[in-house]
Amino acid sequence: MNKIQLREKDSISDIAIDLGIDLTVLIEFHNANSQPHEWIRKDLTVASWVNELIIPDSAENLRKIKKQRESPNIVNLVQKQVEASYKILQKIDMQVSGSSMIDSETEIVWEFKKTGKQDVFYGNVQQTKHQIKYIKSMYRQLTEYMQRFNKPIENLVVELAPQGSIKAISNQSEIKSEWETLRKELQSEMGDTLEEKNMLEGGDKDFSNTLPLIKNNILYNLFFNEVFQEYNEAGEFIQLGEQKYNSQIFNSEKVNTTIKRKIEKEGNIAKLKFYSESHPEKNEHLRELYNTKLREFLKEGYNYLLTWSIEYHYDIEKGKMLFCHSKIKEQASNSYSHLMEHIINPT
Repeated sequence: MNKIQLREKDSISDIAIDLGIDLTVLIEFHNANSQPHEWIRKDLTVASWVNELIIPDSAENLRKIKKQRESPNIVNLVQKQVEASYKILQKIDMQVSGSSMIDSETEIVWEFKKTGKQDVFYGNVQQTKHQIKYIKSMYRQLTEYMQRFNKPIENLVVELAPQGSIKAISNQSEIKSEWETLRKELQSEMGDTLEEKNMLEGGDKDFSNTLPLIKNNILYNLFFNEVFQEYNEAGEFIQLGEQKYNSQIFNSEKVNTTIKRKIEKEGNIAKLKFYSESHPEKNEHLRELYNTKLREFLKEGYNYLLTWSIEYHYDIEKGKMLFCHSKIKEQASNSYSHLMEHIINPT
């Protein structure tokens, strides 16, 4: 239990201001953890025998948090319990030689609940809507059919790492059970082609060990990004090193990228920006694939480029995401490109 000495001339409201906590929070916490004869009264006084207040954290730590909150250059994003509904707009556009091979817009709604404390948090995502609002594609029928493969993970429970990324799947057995039920339905509708067998075998693999599937999914990576930490460089881009991206053009081949980050602070809102681009010297394996499989068809030279920009807005006090916009543009040549965009807002 943390306590702070109460001197004769101290007022309860001044102590709350000094510690940087809400007056009501201070009163409720002290009264909940003390005896009735020691309570803070409605007129913000205490009995003469009360010489200390019980507070939710050490005075030193509370003052440190207050200083961080007031500093324009320091942002401390901490995981906290959150309950919210999010609407997600997903857009995909694939262009080949001036023609749109895939052009789609999908609306997804997630009911999200994060529970836990300190460094152990769990996220529960309940998908309540997944609607293809618009699609123009030669694969339209297959795309709509493949929506059914989302069913086993419509309810997903994950264990989170301290910075916010997914560490483990907590309801793996439930996911596998949902898949087994769905598999029976699909199998009764399918034929006996190699393609259909591969789809079922893929489902067996993905829903028996779902963590790799989730970690390779761009939307889940966006929603559970590693954003919870202390930032001390507000207002400038910082180089973070390299990361790998699964190509949408070259059948999930790994693309080597460089990444940088910028944090800005406006009142109680943290604006966090990431920018990635393909490494100019470390993706020669893509050139070889292009020349082998695509050059003759497209009739033009290799000109690979990948850029990925992400912007988050977070409520610092609540640890809650208020906005996310992600845009990924990948091109193999001037006339072969893939664009994927996500916009996430609370409903």
